[in-house]
Formats: sequence, structure tokens, C-alpha cells
Amino acid sequence: MNRVPVPGSRAGVDHDLLDQLSGQVRALAADYLVQSPIALVNPVWRLRREVFELLEKRQRPSLTAPLYSLAGRLCALIAHASADLGDPVAAETNTRTAWLCAELADDDSLRAFIRWVQSNVAYWGGDYPGAARIALSGRRHATKGSNLLRLASAEARAWAACGQTREVEQALTVAQAERDRTTGDDHQAGVFRFEPGKAAYYASEAWLALGGVPNARLAAREATEALGLLQSVPAQRSPELVAAARLDLCNAHLALSDLDAAAGELREVLSLPADNRTGPIVGRVATAAGTLQSPEFTRSALSRQLLDEIALFRACPARRDLSDALT
Repeated sequence: MNRVPVPGSRAGVDHDLLDQLSGQVRALAADYLVQSPIALVNPVWRLRREVFELLEKRQRPSLTAPLYSLAGRLCALIAHASADLGDPVAAETNTRTAWLCAELADDDSLRAFIRWVQSNVAYWGGDYPGAARIALSGRRHATKGSNLLRLASAEARAWAACGQTREVEQALTVAQAERDRTTGDDHQAGVFRFEPGKAAYYASEAWLALGGVPNARLAAREATEALGLLQSVPAQRSPELVAAARLDLCNAHLALSDLDAAAGELREVLSLPADNRTGPIVGRVATAAGTLQSPEFTRSALSRQLLDEIALFRACPARRDLSDALT
């Protein structure tokens, strides 16, 4: 992808340059679905720096808000990558900057995405009530489309981890209504768009967390749907998203005591390259490992083999110190 050069003596931004910058942000958002987070950190960081340098110059008022919106999206992408790479401090720092940009741009779509990133950080950090509250607060900025689908799905998953069945069902009802509608009304690109396939595996996690055989069957159904949806569209066939859906299906099979089916899904994921082994993927694998260590499976030779394979997988995660990655 070609970089946009920072204008030298020319202080102002025109619509052509703004369109070029917007195209680069859309391309990076699309790349996030098919490349590893660590591969995108530097391109996003460089473009972020260039946009902020433009904002330091005097710009026409009509172009200042769109520039802040682009800067905020780039900060949000860095925050998302930071969370995926196991750096919640960097994620928090960049979400704060992104939020300031969203305020200056008055960009509700960006606000909704930032709240989702913050909710994810809380969720994978084990603060499930906090994750639910953040997602719920973000819904004031998302009344329809994939933004609402994103936040309702995140809220349902977080409430499920808290064991709050009523809240889960309410949030899933909102999410399902959006899945049944077209979510193309917001024209967002790449990772900024929350697809029904991703919502399906969030729903799978929610049903699984609530426990019980009927819910495990619902979880298996949702994860199977997620796999079908994600694999049917090449632009959405993110290695991490497909792996997440497989792991949710694996964990649903384990909850239904089907070790052979679970092993088939799990082994597909355990071959994932190290750079794609993000925090959420490793977290789901850890859930499977915990179940395999339960009395139901400890006597199984297959279970012991899987635990050995999981140990090797978890020894090489995508976790990175972003200060070393940014140049």
C-alpha cells in the first residue's frame, strides 16, 4: 500500500488528499481481517503520525472534522491491535486518544467502535461486569446497523460470563434483530464493520457460558453458522475470526461430551501461525484446556495428546511489546 506523503510547504489539505487518506484507512481496515495484527502496526502507526502532522497545520474548518475522524480510526486500530497482542495498557492509551478525536469529529460510529474495543479489553482481562457496562454505554452511539450488532453481541457475551441470563437474552434479541436485517447501511470497511458471522460466534460464547446441555446445543448451532458465514466470503475469511469460531464450536462439542468432534476443530486451530495467535484466540484455547483437564476427560489418551499440543501452541503466542514494533 502506498503511503501518503506529508505535504511540505503546503499547509492545507484539499479534498483529493482527504479522499486519498480515507482510502488508505479503509484499506488498512480491510487488511486487518486478512493479515496478522503485528504486520499492520507499523503501517497504521506511520499513517497516524502523518494525519496528526496535518492536523497540527492550519486547515479549513470543513476538513478538520474528517481529519480528526481518520486520526481517531487509526488510533482505534492501534488500540485493537494492542489488545490482540496482549498489551492492554497500550490499548487503553490509544482508545483515550481515539475518543478525543471522535469527540472533536463528533463521530458516533467511531465512538461505538472504541467502546467495543474497551469492552473487549475488559472482557479478556476478566472484568466481565465492566465489559458489559462499557458495551451497554456504547449502544447510545449505535442505533442500527453493524455498530449496534457489535455492541449488543459484546454485551450479551459479557453478561453471560456474569451468569445474568435475563440480560443475555435481552442483548441477544437486539443482536438477532440486526442479524436478520441488512447491516450494510453504515458503509464501514473491513474491521470497522461487524459481520453476522462474527456476531454468531459471540452468541455461541454467550450460550456456552450460561451452561447446560440445551445451551451447549445452541452454542454449537451458532458456531457452525459462524463458520459457514465467515468462510463463504473471502474478504471476511480472517484467520483469527475463523479460528475463534472453530474454538467456540470445539468448546461446544466438549460441553456436549463429544471429544472426537472437539479434537477435529481444535487441531485445525493449533496449526495457526504464531503471529495469528492473538490474546482472544489463546484465551479460547485455554478454555478448551481447562475442560480437557476435567474428570470427564482426564482418562482419555486423546485428551492428554490434545493438552500436550495446546501447551506447545500457548508457548508461542502473538504477544508483543509494541514499543519494539513501532518504528
